[in-house]
This record gives sequence, C-alpha cells and structure tokens, in this order.
Amino acid sequence: MKKIFLTIIFLFLTCPVFSKNIAVIPFQNISGDKEKNWIGAGFSETLTTKLVKVKEITVLEREQLSKILEEIKFQYSGAVDEKTAVKMGKMYGADVLVFGSFQVMGEKLRITARFVDVQTRKVIDTAEANGNISDIFKLQDEIAFSLMDSLKIVLGEKEKEEVKVNPTDNLTAYQWLNKGNEVLLDSDLDIAIEEYDKAIELDPKYIEAYIMRGFAYFEKDLYDKAIENYTKVIEINPKNAESYRMRGLVYERKKLYVDAIKDFSKLIKLNPKFAIAYSIRGDAYSEQSLYEEAIEDYTRAIELNSPSSGSNYFFRGVAYYKKGDKEKAIKDFKKASDFLGEENVRQDLKSFNINY
Repeated sequence: MKKIFLTIIFLFLTCPVFSKNIAVIPFQNISGDKEKNWIGAGFSETLTTKLVKVKEITVLEREQLSKILEEIKFQYSGAVDEKTAVKMGKMYGADVLVFGSFQVMGEKLRITARFVDVQTRKVIDTAEANGNISDIFKLQDEIAFSLMDSLKIVLGEKEKEEVKVNPTDNLTAYQWLNKGNEVLLDSDLDIAIEEYDKAIELDPKYIEAYIMRGFAYFEKDLYDKAIENYTKVIEINPKNAESYRMRGLVYERKKLYVDAIKDFSKLIKLNPKFAIAYSIRGDAYSEQSLYEEAIEDYTRAIELNSPSSGSNYFFRGVAYYKKGDKEKAIKDFKKASDFLGEENVRQDLKSFNINY
C-alpha cells in the first residue's frame, strides 16, 4: 500500500554518484547504569544530525531506523544483532551502518564505534574517543570526522565548521531531549513529549527538541500540534529543511495538498538534489490528479539516483496508468518489481484497482 512505500524514504540526498547512505544505530551502554542510557540515544541522534550536513552523506530516515531497531529488538544493554541490522539496512538502501558503545566512569566518557559495510558485512574501520561527559559534543565530532576519514570524504572548511555546530549550549536541555529519545524507542510518546517540553523550557530555541516533539505528536496523530512545532522551527531557522519535510508530510496526511506542495517546493529550493522531496511532492500532485506534474517529480527523483527508486517507479507507473498511458505504466511496474519484488508490486497495485 502507499503508506508502506512512502516510508521507504531517506533524509538528505545530495550527491547522487558519490553519496553514502548511512544509518547510525543508538550506542549501547556497557556501564550498567540505566540512568546513562540517554548518552547512547543522544550520541547517535546528534551524530546523525552532524552527518546530515555533509554533502556526500545521506542518512537513513527516522522511520526506517525505527523499523530496524524493532526488528533487532534493540536494548541499550546486551548484544546487538548486527547480522539482522545489516540485512535490514541493506533492504532500506543503507551502504554503511554505524554501531557503537559507551562507558561511563565517574565523569569520564569513553566512546567506541564500528563502521560496517552493508554489502560485504565487513568492518570498514573503528574509532574511539575519550573525554568528560561535559565534552560529549567534542567526542561526537571526533567520531563523525573519523567516519568521514574512513570513507575518504574530504570536507571543505565551511562544511567542517557546520559539522562542529552543537545542537544546544545547555547540556541539561540536551540530556532531557535524549531522555525523550530514549523512551521514544519504546513508543512511550506521552513521556517523550514531557521530556521534550523540559528541554524546550531550558532552551526555547532548541530546534531538535521541537522537531522531535513534532515527530512524537505526528506519531500520536495530533497533526495540528505537530504543525505548531515544525512552524516554530521555521520561525527560528527558515532554512531548516527537516521542518519543511515533516510539516509537508503532516499537511499531506491531513489532505491539505496545496500546503504540502508549498512546503516540499521550499524544501527543493533549499536542496535541489534532495531526491525524496521530489518523490513526496509527486505524491501530493497525484492526490490532486495532477499527473503530469507528478510524473515530472518522480522522474527527477529517479534521475537523482534515489535509494527509493523502486517506489518512484511504482508511483510514476500509477500516474501513467491514471493518465491513460498504460504502456509506460507497465514498463514502470516492471522496473519497480526489480527493486521491490513482483508479488509485492502486484499486491500493492490492488489498492489502486490496477491489474498488472
């Protein structure tokens, strides 16, 4: 069904030829102190945010990461089922998975990370960072730059400085945010929202807290509250791409397709090579029966070598079919089958009353 295909999307696609699709698994706590689990949740979340700023990197979207964590029954303590995680990562188009752990000794913090190639299942490299808990942002930078060195990604000075930007100057607010992220993994949305509230109270301009609170409201189907949070992010930073993406998705869920298209168009203006932005705008056009515009967007996403090309071929085929061009539709359904499996495509076409 369409909802299934829509979730196969990725967060900031830029360079179509050289980009690496990366998923960061929450770091495991080997200290035995559950009160420190927030460090593992925060480390992976902030590391992901830093990687997003690198042109040659895309990261697996939050919805897809949640599916992987559910599949491996992730816990902050205990062994991670890396084999299954790699298998799931491959299914969602990831090239590299980042696994890590941390150990707390008093105020000292030791971080280790492994970068695993999804295709070969081999460890590309390892990294280690040591310091105080209060230096957590600096340690995250060290792991991020180690990953880029391992992948032979060369950053310009501007990109380096952007990666080093911290999400907040308030470490306590950061802790509350990641306590929220920790319980969000267990789908305890109400408690997560309470933790995000505390983070925002301490830092009213904490963009990541608004984004995560908006996501929690989105998961609770409280769409107006989600929109309020994403709108607040845009007020703080009108160039925040994630807020336009998520607000656009909420508008689409509310069937406010004109508003959704406006947000996706702003997203594309911010990042013209963001393949998934074309995909989801194409969906909004299709819902309005604007099939020419939808076909153009799906085509652009495919040209950008989107990791979700299977769904792009599928929905472009649906648009062709509804437009009356069955020959092109069948070609696209066959292409989609190469990515998604013929039986899956046939089953999902039934929801569109299309026999393939």
